[in-house]
Amino acid sequence: MTAVHIEELTKAFGAKKALDGISLTVEEGEIFGFVGHNGAGKSTFIHTITGVLPTSSGKITVLGEENLDNVKGCMGIMPDTANLYEYMKGVQFLKFMGELKNDKRTKKDYYSLMEAVGLGVEGDKKIKDYSFGMRKKISIAQALLGNPELIILDEPTSGLDPESSIKIRQLVKQLQQEGKTVFLTSHNLDEIEKISDRVGILKEGRMEKLGTPEELKNVEQEKLTVVIRTEPVLEKEDVLQMEADAVFLQKEGPNTWLEVETETLIPAISKAIIDSGKQLYEITPKKESLEDIFMNT
Repeated sequence: MTAVHIEELTKAFGAKKALDGISLTVEEGEIFGFVGHNGAGKSTFIHTITGVLPTSSGKITVLGEENLDNVKGCMGIMPDTANLYEYMKGVQFLKFMGELKNDKRTKKDYYSLMEAVGLGVEGDKKIKDYSFGMRKKISIAQALLGNPELIILDEPTSGLDPESSIKIRQLVKQLQQEGKTVFLTSHNLDEIEKISDRVGILKEGRMEKLGTPEELKNVEQEKLTVVIRTEPVLEKEDVLQMEADAVFLQKEGPNTWLEVETETLIPAISKAIIDSGKQLYEITPKKESLEDIFMNT
């Protein structure tokens, strides 16, 4: 089943279009990563697909429903950490929110949920005493109440230490294994690349790029950079003597960077290095990362 289907979604504030004709389909059980510069329209997009903001035009279908009021109970949304109830204890806050979502779990289950997001024994501490990272974690826990089919996490790991970030990524993968659909925004592009099945790059309210991380990275490049580690180091003169069509870029330590037309030239370059009597330890084509693609979008 399709979890989210959007056709030509537009949201305008006066004369300014925050979203401009976005079309997108997210399948059930998919982890979809959504990235964009500040002001690109990510928050507006989330607010429209969850029914917080009305659309200016276009069609939104969530979990098979066009009337979003009918499926709000099936969505779990990570709230802004500034809007938490400061004087409630962590487990008390989750129990309160769980009752609003008709979540039937026991108090012990709420503690288990806090453990799952990395809060451990912090359930009896008041939220006003939580660090920024702890507030992030309890916001994630709140989004999981009510056993939602669609989970929307906005910057879930920003401000978290590396260990906590890894634990949250593992939790997201576990949710996917349980059949949940996860919509994830993040400024951590390495994280998005590692965890997402597909990625959408938003720019000035339009979906600029869309595809799997590999599809986005494998868009044909005009040139390919190859990093070579040899002993002794490969010099510019060595490259000029190669029959392969390679251009010397730079060298640093034992590494030399070459520019080639295509990776099919790599075997010829390897042979030329070996024939010259140099020891070849590594030759690696350097493809664009998702971060490179984002910065060039």
